[in-house]
Amino acid sequence: MVWVQFIFCALLVVLVGSRLSFYGDVIAEKSGLGRVWIGAVLIGAATSLPEMATGLSAVVLLRAPNLAVGGIVGSCLFNLVILALADVAYKEGPLMSGVNRGQILSAALSLIIMGAAAFALVLSRWMVIPGALGMEIPSWFLLLIYLVGYRLIMVHERKEFTSEKTYVSLSSSRAYWTFALLSLAMIGLSVWLAYLGEGISRVTGWDTCFVGALFLAVVTSLPELVVSYTAVKMGAPDLAIGNVFGSNTFNIAILAFYDLAFKGSFWEGLSLLHLLGLTAAMLLTGVTFMAMVYPRERSSRGVGWETPLILVGYLMATWFLFMLRGR
Repeated sequence: MVWVQFIFCALLVVLVGSRLSFYGDVIAEKSGLGRVWIGAVLIGAATSLPEMATGLSAVVLLRAPNLAVGGIVGSCLFNLVILALADVAYKEGPLMSGVNRGQILSAALSLIIMGAAAFALVLSRWMVIPGALGMEIPSWFLLLIYLVGYRLIMVHERKEFTSEKTYVSLSSSRAYWTFALLSLAMIGLSVWLAYLGEGISRVTGWDTCFVGALFLAVVTSLPELVVSYTAVKMGAPDLAIGNVFGSNTFNIAILAFYDLAFKGSFWEGLSLLHLLGLTAAMLLTGVTFMAMVYPRERSSRGVGWETPLILVGYLMATWFLFMLRGR
């Protein structure tokens, strides 16, 4: 029965997330902030609400921080697979070719914040990490990286933005209100996902790190998948790419809120198995970074050179997580 509920909830997440891309593009035009910043910050945060709400439910209600962090790390991995799938769907050339410079900044920011999280995870095994105002120092550092990074991207995008006047008939207020209501619906579905993930872990006997990194991560990343696919079909690749990198950056920043909600030493209690997922996500982000800096024509299979590397890397990381799930 838990599997039926899991599939049903996944379908609802897809249904709600299917309109986020359209209204995000409207807001990008109306606000003057551009697709890169809107995709990375507004849509990235909105499509990451499932990870945030699910994780907070797992931390507060279920006392399962490893399930929450596993979902975050696995989502970062799966989000990069979305770029590969979007490349297959994009018919105008390699997805990573001709990207806005802001996308390179966004990719670099996601790489930096994931590295900071991995460093904090290792450091917690060597020393007692001090805290302040309910959070440990690494959590404050993650929030600082997120805020400063996207402040820089916003400044860059305001200089580069040119309005296309595509959505003249739609009002700004309608776009903002609809976007907000869709985001609230996503939160409600996400709380349900936390209980379903714990139920799957209990029924199968699998480790919560693995369940979070595979099942919860894939389902809570469905909004990113739907939004990015829709954006590509709309002819807005910058919105799709920005959504993925922005979601990954926001996902790691969410760890600070998990720390705030958890009673006890958050970083010290996390499994080192999360390092495997974080390292894999950093490697695949590095591949996409290279593809943006050094784009090439499509291969004989019709996709960019980075796409098969991302898919193979994800499958290998998932296999290792499965093999190590009980350790």
